[in-house]
Amino acid sequence: METNAETFIFLARCKCCLNEGELQNLWEPYLFDGETEIYGEMLSECFSLSPQADEHLQSIEMICNSCIKRLRDALSFRREVIASIQVLKEHQDKMFLHTIAKEEEVETEKESEYQSIEYLDFTEGSKEQSSDDDNIINDESQNLNKKTTKDVTKWPKKLPKEFRNKTYKQYSVSALKMAIDAVLSERMTIAQASVTYGVPRKTVTAKIHAARNKKEDKDDEPNKFYEQEKHNKLVEEIKIILTYTNAVPYKSKASRYYCIYCSDSPGFEDGQDLRTHTRTKHIAERTSGIDQIMRPPWLNEVIKLDIHCLHCTICLTSITNWNDMFRHLEEQHEIVLDEAYTKVIPFILNSELNCALCSESFSSYHYLDGHMNSHYSNYICYECGDIFLAASRLNRHIETHQLGEYPCPACGKIFKSNKYMRKHYDYIHNTEKKIKCYYCPERFFGTYERHQHNLKMHKERVKIMTCEVCGKTFDWLPYYTSHMRRIHGTEKNYECKDCGKMFLMKYELNNHRIKHKTEKNFVCDVCSKQFKSKPGLLKHYQISHG
Repeated sequence: METNAETFIFLARCKCCLNEGELQNLWEPYLFDGETEIYGEMLSECFSLSPQADEHLQSIEMICNSCIKRLRDALSFRREVIASIQVLKEHQDKMFLHTIAKEEEVETEKESEYQSIEYLDFTEGSKEQSSDDDNIINDESQNLNKKTTKDVTKWPKKLPKEFRNKTYKQYSVSALKMAIDAVLSERMTIAQASVTYGVPRKTVTAKIHAARNKKEDKDDEPNKFYEQEKHNKLVEEIKIILTYTNAVPYKSKASRYYCIYCSDSPGFEDGQDLRTHTRTKHIAERTSGIDQIMRPPWLNEVIKLDIHCLHCTICLTSITNWNDMFRHLEEQHEIVLDEAYTKVIPFILNSELNCALCSESFSSYHYLDGHMNSHYSNYICYECGDIFLAASRLNRHIETHQLGEYPCPACGKIFKSNKYMRKHYDYIHNTEKKIKCYYCPERFFGTYERHQHNLKMHKERVKIMTCEVCGKTFDWLPYYTSHMRRIHGTEKNYECKDCGKMFLMKYELNNHRIKHKTEKNFVCDVCSKQFKSKPGLLKHYQISHG
């Protein structure tokens, strides 16, 4: 009895997976989605199992809920496959009948060439005989269905819509090839080749374009492969620099620094804030995200690195300048960098903006960024010979050489350069506020208006800068940089060509050069008094004429 009980317990499991749990009888009908299911019959249909259950085991043959779901999916898939095969078979039969019909038409056309057509010549005496023959034919036509299929002509079934009214080319492959060769060798025009070889003009034109594009792609393929290899090497070298040094990659726009890893970074005015943010928020993705950041290659061919207080993260050696980093990696760690020499651009984001390569100082980041072109000769202007570090910068520069007559769309004023015309339009006529606040959606005409807005609405976010020499404080970076150059600057780079006097700022030189002018080109409209400069004329007008 114990053995029978154990056998019953073992058999009272799912017949498909032998699991216990929520079971259903394999041979009882169940209702699912309005349809009756018998799982034993479903198994038989799907897997060709025995359709009959053992009478002694019918009451204990079970199936679990999990296997029921799998069985429904398997049976549905099997029925779908069978239906698809049937549809394909029907289409194959239709195509086969269409092919047979075409062959029979060709054979009948050949036979008709050799047959006489005497029965087409009717005479008056033969009309009665022909009418009798027609009656015989009509009687016989009623019995056509009783004859065997061998005695009846087989007409193909009506083709599906997609196979009807197909047009076929009326030229050979060799004729098309000769037409293309004639055009490519410049022996004929496309129109002449089309008429000569009987190929449609549109076909010749399309094939010619395809052949030329294929040839260009084939010629450019080695260059594309070479450029891609260079870019891949650059990405690997950037990862090495970020692994072995503490340099911080970043992007810049309008004298503001942006995190290269954040898509919604608000930007930073101070380099230290950028370094703190990057080193605390993006430690894990420091090198892993470079592959995505440098895509696409044509838009991200260079990368900017902040090398403030640069040192080696492996041996903790302090690195004094950018060139020493390359020597250190080669001598101490046996790492040789190649592409990084011309594609990785170093900056020192500090309160005093100095070039990381020649130590020249600048009043704003905009001027420093433009100065970096002088250290890289990746691209050269064919007009003036100026050098640039990226193709995008060269393209913007080339616009200055495209001289012509560019009228302002608003006032009609003529400019020699399209670049200057756009600047004029943006500053004079464009009423759109393009300068957006960093902290709210409000927009402004200029950066000074935005600064005044920040002082009023976002005062807690405005950073105060202190002069390390005299202790004077500033709430805007342009104020601070101008103060450092005018008050504490020692290098006077602007020289007057007339007297040799040196000046710190360019506007100071321009104001000084007015003294050397002899001609008075500015005339008052009221009293006709002449002046050397426009500011002098305006001052006179305000004082004398209100």
